[in-house]
Amino acid sequence: MASFVLLWAFASVAQEPGEPSRDGGLLTHDETIWRVLQDLESDNVDTRVGSIMLLGKYRAPEALLGVVSGLFDDHVRVRRAALVSLIEMQSSMPPSAVEPILLLMYDEDREIRRMVSSSLGMLVNLWNTYFQGNEQVPVRQMFPLAIQQGFIEAFLDEDVVVRRNMLSDYFFLGIQLPESTLLTLLADEDDLVRLEALRLAGRLSRIAAVLQLASLLVEDPVQSIRLLFANILGSHDISGGIEWLEILLEDGDDEVVKEAELSLFRIRPHAREALRLTEHLMTGSFNQQQGLVFIQSLSQLKEQGRPFLDSILESGNPTYRLAALRLFLAYADFQVDTGKLAGLANDKSERVRLYLAGYLLANRKKVPAALIEDLAFARHEKMRETALILTRELPQNRAEMLLLDFLIDETPRLRAQALDELKLRQYSDIRNILHLSLADPDGLVQRRSVVLLIGLNDPEELIYLKSVMEKDPKSPLAQYIKDQMLRRLGVQL
Repeated sequence: MASFVLLWAFASVAQEPGEPSRDGGLLTHDETIWRVLQDLESDNVDTRVGSIMLLGKYRAPEALLGVVSGLFDDHVRVRRAALVSLIEMQSSMPPSAVEPILLLMYDEDREIRRMVSSSLGMLVNLWNTYFQGNEQVPVRQMFPLAIQQGFIEAFLDEDVVVRRNMLSDYFFLGIQLPESTLLTLLADEDDLVRLEALRLAGRLSRIAAVLQLASLLVEDPVQSIRLLFANILGSHDISGGIEWLEILLEDGDDEVVKEAELSLFRIRPHAREALRLTEHLMTGSFNQQQGLVFIQSLSQLKEQGRPFLDSILESGNPTYRLAALRLFLAYADFQVDTGKLAGLANDKSERVRLYLAGYLLANRKKVPAALIEDLAFARHEKMRETALILTRELPQNRAEMLLLDFLIDETPRLRAQALDELKLRQYSDIRNILHLSLADPDGLVQRRSVVLLIGLNDPEELIYLKSVMEKDPKSPLAQYIKDQMLRRLGVQL
């Protein structure tokens, strides 16, 4: 019935612009807005609601101000209508509306508080954009104290949806949550509120508050809360954390037990424990996130962690291998580990290979010649290309021998790159190599050879190119030679 009345009121107001004015014509745009604004003074709630909804369709300043005024109306339906209209405007909302909307966090109506709290990200962005400062006042204007206090009080709102919304948008708000509020949230009756409050406490490093409720958290009925509690204890070196982790070792959920074991290792790493946890990882007892955390924590063992990394590099999980590779490379001796690195160059995972290639190129001065030669015969094109680039770090004779091998590589692009490198090194037999490459089965290599021969600026080579063209003047290569001679030298053949 209420929705019918609302629609009826809107329809009645929407028809008013079509009514004749005093001179007999239709109302103008400005007259329509003025007339609807007058209806905001009506004692009839339906009329005021309809006026707000109609004004929300306009973007004229006076219409928008009329909508904003509805936020202060005594009747909840009018306030709701104004709030809905303004939130629907998104970025076109007048900046002056942000403050009164945020003050509705104090509103007695639950639905209004829900709407405001669910739109906090957008509202805060509007505020920051409008009050971002200028040359005279370069500092962004903070929210008024009343709004900041409204934010804090909303974390303990009687409505669970509001509490959830506030926790989701905490980092937008620029406030400091009192410890008493955080403690209340950690003991909230709602499972999701407790979980998000615990996650927030961990991100804020408010571990002292967490420990105050440790006896509740280790027995929380929600598995994800106990799991997160164990993770937080392992992420912070705090006194008192170990005793609670030891209690969690007896948890009825295996994932929670594994998290507690992992956290204890992070607090007091030891090679003996690393061996046991590596077995967990290799047998799939860890979930993937736990496995990644364990691999990263092996860095605490320094050189003692090397045997475990070697094992993980043989894992069937490419994500684990990549994580282990990152850590392995930090300790690897390129001279000693040449064979290991050459094997990783043929890893099944492209992500692993690409990371290795990038690392070798970034540390090219440390890459030994033997490893470059191994990479030149890797199965995967990217690794062979890496070797080709790294030949620049080799002495002349060794580099040239390797580059000549690249001239028969299965990938035309690498054959063309090898020609560039030989030309750059001024290889003594480069002319003959380029002549032979004109007969390469791939057009890319042929064309690159033409360009490099022209680049020698030798009349004899130009004569040679002309003879090649004349042998088969209708071939694509002949046409390319003709085009390049004209383009690069201005010679018409």
